[in-house]
Amino acid sequence: MIAIVAAVPEETALLRRRLFPCEVRRCGHRDLYCGSMFGHKLTVLHTGIGKINAASAVTVMLEREKPEMLILTGCCGAYPGQGLATGDLLLATEEISADEGVLTPEGFRDFGSIGFTLLRSKGFECRSRCTVESRLRESALPHLERFAVEGGLHLKSGPMVTVSTCSGTLQSGRELQQRTGGLGENMEGAAVAQVCEQYQVPFLELRGVSNLVEDRDLSRWDLEGAAGGVQQALMALLRGWFSPILRA
Repeated sequence: MIAIVAAVPEETALLRRRLFPCEVRRCGHRDLYCGSMFGHKLTVLHTGIGKINAASAVTVMLEREKPEMLILTGCCGAYPGQGLATGDLLLATEEISADEGVLTPEGFRDFGSIGFTLLRSKGFECRSRCTVESRLRESALPHLERFAVEGGLHLKSGPMVTVSTCSGTLQSGRELQQRTGGLGENMEGAAVAQVCEQYQVPFLELRGVSNLVEDRDLSRWDLEGAAGGVQQALMALLRGWFSPILRA
């Protein structure tokens, strides 16, 4: 079974319409949508926005459902100068916790650079960067590249940055990009990646670019288009994909 996770219902509306049959049941304090698509058994979960919501929701779901893998999806902001535009796709290679650390007179330092880990428990150790499951990403990439080419979109694969406060100025976006090397930012990815790593559930993240990280101008955003495009990309992936995790 594949778990698909997004922050808000608007980011899975097309996917849920294609689930058949679709059963809705409770998972903690949230609804879980269960069904099949293109021969895959799926569950769809909405966490709410932000790291706390994402971590708590995914923890409950992984305790109860035991999926073989988890795909995180939704919208993101792309950093300037990364060759991405509104509507393009971003496939994460790793997730970076951009806020957890200490602000010093010399600038921001993450916990790893000062000798701390985010979590150490029974042999598990989580740092500020969580690597995405490489077998999943490599097997998914050709299908997503084909979808992007056919749709006239750009697909880039690289680091994603998770923040608690979205960058609403060009300067703040540039500073985060330079510090992390990320392609874009979101508000849930690192939390979900960390929980998946702890539970040893393979993790993949695909997002649609809803805006560039610049001086905030909502007239230049396209949340609906980005959400719709990335769901179409996910459906194209599921239609042609038999992942190495599901083969194992």
